[in-house]
Amino acid sequence: MIVTSNDKLQSANNAFLEFFNIQSVEEFNKIHDCIAKLFVPNNGFFILSDAIGDECWTDYLFHHSEVVRIVSIMDLNNQMIDFELTIKKIESESEYIIVFNDITQFIARKNEYKYFAYHDHLTKIYNRQRFDELFLKEVENKRRYEDHLSILLLDIDHFKKVNDTYGHYIGDLTLIALTKLISKDLRINDIFARWGGEEFIILLPRTDIDAAYTKAQEIRTMVESHVNKELPSITVSIGVTEMNNSDTTKTCLQRVDKALYLSKEKRNDVVKVI
Repeated sequence: MIVTSNDKLQSANNAFLEFFNIQSVEEFNKIHDCIAKLFVPNNGFFILSDAIGDECWTDYLFHHSEVVRIVSIMDLNNQMIDFELTIKKIESESEYIIVFNDITQFIARKNEYKYFAYHDHLTKIYNRQRFDELFLKEVENKRRYEDHLSILLLDIDHFKKVNDTYGHYIGDLTLIALTKLISKDLRINDIFARWGGEEFIILLPRTDIDAAYTKAQEIRTMVESHVNKELPSITVSIGVTEMNNSDTTKTCLQRVDKALYLSKEKRNDVVKVI
């Protein structure tokens, strides 16, 4: 807890002094002219540059209750610590009482929950829910910038046989190995998700159907030729389509599903449907 006035620290409790390993407020003021300069960018939390114009950061936070009053400060071990601020103005004074409440563990748990809400627990790639959200965003981008947008839907051939022959543990390891292999071959803006079971879906922004078909063949060949002595060899069938201007997400997904169905008639094949 501190008391501050016009960026200058007036007093602080022992917890504050121990955090910065200093003996007194005077020592802190000799080193730092404003505590807010120690707030580091993190997760969109408040930093000094967020304050408008010449307004003191304490005045800004006090008068703008809509601003998220969370800041991050590096401790002496160079670890980022997150604090929620409670700020109270001393009446008839320019001083503020500010309490720094350490919420680092809470933020970490919140980020972990968010991660698992968006990712498949086994393969760690996006889950279907997150794919649906990102798909809608990419559709907006396509319409706004008149870009191409293609989809690959792939299925592991005869995966049930893998589970029946080697067991579900080896089956799970095979799924993990496949996603790692494919992820290395994708661009940073490509969206890769587990669609369900042994089916996976890949969204390719700014990619027309011919380029998407080439990428699908590349993935199919890569999977077929990949050797892992600890896991069974597998192949994949892939359906390819491109979203057109009259499509909805539903019609586009129906079309790529049809393409996958046709590719599975032969297995280890790629089929595109326009």
